[in-house]
Amino acid sequence: DLLAGVMGGRIAEGIDFPTRKLGIVVIAGIPYPVPSVRQEALRHYYDKKFNNMGWEFTVRVPTIRKILQAAGRAIRSEIDKGFIIIADSKAQDFKDYIPELEQSDDIVSEIGEFFEA
Repeated sequence: DLLAGVMGGRIAEGIDFPTRKLGIVVIAGIPYPVPSVRQEALRHYYDKKFNNMGWEFTVRVPTIRKILQAAGRAIRSEIDKGFIIIADSKAQDFKDYIPELEQSDDIVSEIGEFFEA
């Protein structure tokens, strides 16, 4: 079975999947905020107000929140087990926030090993 949704939508952020059927979450691309005049103005404001932290507050933090919310669809309790794939080379930029993040050379084998363990 396959369930697909978009980042920022109900499936990625707001719906619980209480059964164990959702074992793998694939995040295709980093969900950066959409560039806009408002976004740029907010970033500029935070740069001035908080010593050049505008990008951190307006891009990095909202992005990591979306990644973690989407990843959390598979892991709803301390006994749940889920395999999260971030299909984007820029995922390494978020290693500080996701310490378990690892780059894979053979994702198919790793998924099999993960669910056999």
